[in-house]
Amino acid sequence: MKDTRTKILRVAARVFAQKGFSGASVRDIVSAAGENVSAVNYHFGSKQKLYQATLEYLLHSFRRRLWGKNEPFLSDDALENLSYGRALERLHYVLDRLIEQGLRREHLPLERIFTHVELESAPMRKMLLSYMIPFQEQPLKIMEKLTGLKRTSTELVFVTHAIFSQVAFSECHRVAMGQILGSLSKQQLQEKIKKTVWNNTLAILNSYKKGNK
Repeated sequence: MKDTRTKILRVAARVFAQKGFSGASVRDIVSAAGENVSAVNYHFGSKQKLYQATLEYLLHSFRRRLWGKNEPFLSDDALENLSYGRALERLHYVLDRLIEQGLRREHLPLERIFTHVELESAPMRKMLLSYMIPFQEQPLKIMEKLTGLKRTSTELVFVTHAIFSQVAFSECHRVAMGQILGSLSKQQLQEKIKKTVWNNTLAILNSYKKGNK
């Protein structure tokens, strides 16, 4: 039973990534999985619950591959008690790990599912985005401690996204940078990106530490 459920989830991830929630049908999924509709009804109950289970499956797999045993998400109390230095170390670790992982093939179904979010109905958008709360809240709380900005401020959101967007930008342009800097190995290029991202991050954080907001 567990193998059937996992097989359906793997196929559902691919189909939902290609067609979105609205465009995918249960019959598409079970046909590609070599199963029948009754298997989806038994394991999930409905298309919406299958979609929800697929998101949970993909996010769990993503977090396991990304962090391994070094899960960076802390409880609210643990975050509150972090010193400035420990919060800085945690931010550095998260940025480095994201750069190391990059846009791996295993992550593509999750990335593509999120590209469909604007095309989906409001309830589906709300459900989809709710799964991103832990990924959004933790960086914001760390940045709150490092900048002194209030959690409710729009500036905190912009500053946090400015720092983390460096990772996405460097990944999208890694091939171009590799061509320009042809003498660098893949590992050397990654280390250069890490160093640049972190230096930029420190420059931003230092402006807040000095009160130059």
